Amino acid sequence: MARTTQRIAIIGAIVASFIGYLYQAPHSEGIAQMNRVRILGIPIKIACLIGKVAELFGISSEAVVIQKFCKIVRQLKDKQEDAGLQIEDTLIENVPVRIVRPLNNNDNLPAIVFFHGGAFYMGSVDTHNGITSALARLANVVVISVNYRLSPQHPFPAGLDDCYTVAKYVLKHGDSKKLRIDRNRVALAGDSAGGNMATVNTMRFITHPVGQYSPRLQILIYPLLQLFDLMLPSYMHQHYEFFSYSVDYTMSVYLNEKIDASIYANNHTSLKQKRHYRKYVDWSLIPSKYRTLYKNPITDDKEGDPSLIKKAKKLLSPEISPLLVEDELLAKLPPIYILSVGHDRLRDEAFIYEGRLKHVGVPVVHNHYEHAFHGSLSLLYGPSGLDIAHVMIGDIAKYVKKNL
Repeated sequence: MARTTQRIAIIGAIVASFIGYLYQAPHSEGIAQMNRVRILGIPIKIACLIGKVAELFGISSEAVVIQKFCKIVRQLKDKQEDAGLQIEDTLIENVPVRIVRPLNNNDNLPAIVFFHGGAFYMGSVDTHNGITSALARLANVVVISVNYRLSPQHPFPAGLDDCYTVAKYVLKHGDSKKLRIDRNRVALAGDSAGGNMATVNTMRFITHPVGQYSPRLQILIYPLLQLFDLMLPSYMHQHYEFFSYSVDYTMSVYLNEKIDASIYANNHTSLKQKRHYRKYVDWSLIPSKYRTLYKNPITDDKEGDPSLIKKAKKLLSPEISPLLVEDELLAKLPPIYILSVGHDRLRDEAFIYEGRLKHVGVPVVHNHYEHAFHGSLSLLYGPSGLDIAHVMIGDIAKYVKKNL
């Protein structure tokens, strides 16, 4: 009897610990509707845990498990998302896209070519349908959402090239009967990894024009802009993570090259590289309130690991780290809207990018939401809807209507 009671107590403790792990939300101070966020985060934690176990036992990679989880979740789409819109899933140059157009409007409208986020290995036009539909409806634009190829099945630069292919077609053939858009009024947009792709591809169009048309605007939603300095204050500061991901795993999957966790100590760069690239990632452009503990770069006097430096060389390319370019190129960019959030390791590079753009005269609108978290814009509809997501999408739509 005593042994049975002991077993029950042990099982009960394990179950209680697991429930506590699923419900906990450390470093979430200031975030509104946190009880809802906690509940929304539970299935994500379970999926990540299953993915790690599957990878540990060689059943499947964590990335593939997360991809399958995303497909299942999107079967629960709220019908409100597509109200008042015409939705078409089709191909552009053999790349799958979703074209979202306001109903009863056959004019050649402005267009947004949208690249979804998801750490380069997850996400789809379905996971970001709420964002693209809301933009089409609120801003009265056509949104072309790109279902680009994902790693690890298709490592860098496959997905990036898919996005470029679609954007190039839109700029060259947008006024065709298939698209019916105004090629003079095209924006490139994306969130997180998609914001990275929007930035890189805009630079591609600047350096290698495809004709008389080029992107008129960029809309960057908590974008990944650099992988040179992973010891910025926003990397060192503890913050809430709705979806927990690591740079070493994400980049290992994206590059199909093993990147170890010492990248967080900037061991992927040599002293020579640190001296060369530091001017592009200027800490003085980060608001002083974020630099109370760490005021200046931390590892610029430390040599990196030769093996990791070699493996991570591509991370310093402008094709992955678009912040690492000269001011002369930045000065040629079209106006930019930047959205950043306080609970995000990518926070500081958004401020650095804003500062550099303003210095060279590029019009920038930067809206920062201190008490929001990375990924929160996706939570627009149904039981997962957050008030802050509606505020953010409304602000983006106002900018688009005024400037595109």
